[in-house]
Amino acid sequence: MKISQRLQQINRMVGPGYDHIWDCCCDHGLLGMLLLQRNAAPKVHFVDCVMPLMQQLSLELARFFPQPSISNTQNAEQQANPQSEWQVHCLDVAALPLAQYGKQAKHLVIIAGVGGELLVELVCSIVINQQTQHDTQSGNDSGNHNLSQGRGQLEFILCPVHHNYHVRSALAELGLKLKDEYLLEENQRFYEILHLTQANACSKTNTSSKTNQAVPLSATGSIMWQGLNADKTNQAKRYLDQTIGHYQRIPEHRMPNKSQIVAAYQHILQQLNC
Repeated sequence: MKISQRLQQINRMVGPGYDHIWDCCCDHGLLGMLLLQRNAAPKVHFVDCVMPLMQQLSLELARFFPQPSISNTQNAEQQANPQSEWQVHCLDVAALPLAQYGKQAKHLVIIAGVGGELLVELVCSIVINQQTQHDTQSGNDSGNHNLSQGRGQLEFILCPVHHNYHVRSALAELGLKLKDEYLLEENQRFYEILHLTQANACSKTNTSSKTNQAVPLSATGSIMWQGLNADKTNQAKRYLDQTIGHYQRIPEHRMPNKSQIVAAYQHILQQLNC
């Protein structure tokens, strides 16, 4: 199958250093296969709730990415460059069993092609469930889940289909920080890709981002407006014009903070025009 520009860009944004990468709502598993091809992590997980799709994917993975056999006679090259393992999960993305792999495991959860409201629900559930599972394993039954515990062990790469302002605002309230972001245009549609972390500092060993320091997550974007060439600047302006027009068409009674949102995007557009 042809691999979309979105999936290729997400693949490029995945750096080394993760123990587990979760390709969620994976559909045909194309992104996860890209990650397997370059051994991006010791284990790549494919997650979707459609059983027939996951059964077919399991067959294809077994054919094209046979699991490495455990052998005492492995040569030095195989031991130095171990092949990524894979696992297929037919379950709700909100119920990812992250905690069963230990508190020290570093996870990257990728969710793309999902609507904004559902995306926020999934990320909130994953973060809260991970801490709840850790509390249970630690014998902490107080019910006061400290979401700052285990920070740095969980990161996300997200590509919502729409409602980017809502997604960013909600995930900022959840305490997630920004490692990188990218604006992409494909088939006459724009997509924002966000790389988020629970940690305040980014490790140089597990990021391909433009900065080694996590920054606050802006509702309207920050890093993706910086250092643009002429073509990317024109693309950004078209996206901002489109986004501003979208919000201006929404009736005031449906979105009381509409003027604030429009003004924020207009400010960015004015900066790009300077």
